[in-house]
Amino acid sequence: MSTFDDLRQAKIEKLQAIKKLGIDPYPAKFDQKQTCLQAKEKEGSVVTVAGRLRSLRGHGGSLFADLVDQSGKIQLFFSKKDVGGEKFSLLELLDLGDFIGVTGGVFKTQAGEITVKVADFSLLTKSIAPLPEKFHGLTDMEVRLRQRYLDLIMNPEVREMFIKKSKFWVAVRKFLADKGFMEVETPVLESVPGGADATPFITHHNALDTDFYLRISLELHLKRLLVGGYEKIFEIGRVFRNEGIDAEHLQDYTLLEFYWAYADYNDLMELIEEFYKYLVKETTGGLKTVYKGKEVDWSGDWPKFDYCELFKKKTGLNPVKTTGQQLFEKAVELKLKPEKNLGKGRLMDLIYKNTVRPGLIQPCFLINSPVEISPLAKRHKEISEISQRMHPMAGGTELGNGFSELNDPLDQRARFEEQQKLRDAGDSEAQTIDEDFVTALEYGMPPTAGFGMSERFFAFLMDKPIRECVFFPPMRRG
Repeated sequence: MSTFDDLRQAKIEKLQAIKKLGIDPYPAKFDQKQTCLQAKEKEGSVVTVAGRLRSLRGHGGSLFADLVDQSGKIQLFFSKKDVGGEKFSLLELLDLGDFIGVTGGVFKTQAGEITVKVADFSLLTKSIAPLPEKFHGLTDMEVRLRQRYLDLIMNPEVREMFIKKSKFWVAVRKFLADKGFMEVETPVLESVPGGADATPFITHHNALDTDFYLRISLELHLKRLLVGGYEKIFEIGRVFRNEGIDAEHLQDYTLLEFYWAYADYNDLMELIEEFYKYLVKETTGGLKTVYKGKEVDWSGDWPKFDYCELFKKKTGLNPVKTTGQQLFEKAVELKLKPEKNLGKGRLMDLIYKNTVRPGLIQPCFLINSPVEISPLAKRHKEISEISQRMHPMAGGTELGNGFSELNDPLDQRARFEEQQKLRDAGDSEAQTIDEDFVTALEYGMPPTAGFGMSERFFAFLMDKPIRECVFFPPMRRG
């Protein structure tokens, strides 16, 4: 059996033979007039298409091939009679993986397949690396992620998934723009990381001779814009979190955040239910999806569940009336292996994720989480220990995060100080005090509802781990 190197060398020899014939194997341009999909609708007409050769099937003086472009596949038919003997002989120097352009009439074979009867063709790119063997395909996930270009060539369903991802983000922008939100951009480099509980990446700015952090959220700069007078804004941008890898988390991913002045988390829930139903429909074509073998129906009215009530039901503890030591003991009882330096909020979150969250399968809102795990959310009007916070939930996981934003500068400073104590005690994901942000709040930020959603929602809709839903996920060096 030929090795990769043997096959590559044979392709290089063909490349050299093509050059000796005076043919440029890498021309700069080709005047493509139709896609493969468009050509299939032109029976009886002459078309000019281009793409990658994905099969070659010879029959004496004729040859069938499959040509693939971004729109799909079309069959080609070559014959000596139509292209001439000299040009037909050039087909022997072509291989699977080469790019060609062809012109010819579209007809239907006796088997009923739409085909281009090639009158002329040109080599556009000679490939020299052999494609994976078609029968066994490309199945090793590590190889597929490291060499994503091969994955896209060999697995059309992967290409289709990323087309859906493009539609997903187009739908996000359209929905928000139609609701009157303005898209903005804010810095990736921050002097103080904030807006989320996460460990940041650190980099150095040579010209300023200053260390900066890659942002872990979009939140605090967007809120500064609310102070500046904007009322409905959103950003779609990359954020970076130096934390563990699992099916739901990446270190480098796309996040949406939007802020809506003069609204609260109740207004937000009404908007988000409409928003998510729109995204699901635009991305998948319907309102029912499957996640981990369970059907999720997005179409009905979404119920609201109180965080503390569910927590008490599952654990017997009221989280806001319970000490950190009691939560630690409950976590030990549940065999969750809590770290000893975890604060009360972090212990709540650990227990919640292993007791409450897995049972929320159908779309719903989880509301009113304790203030300890919501350092940027406004307190509840009637119960100061809980926050005006909501999570859209489905499939046993959070699919977004929103709340009535805290705009009291004194309360915000106090909560930052509590977070800083946790950080000083060893919690590397606790937030730090952002003095400039607190100063901005002192100038006044209007009542605001804010919401964040990452590309993990798209991965949820595809029922895949998030790293399979990005083109080039971070990988350990091979």
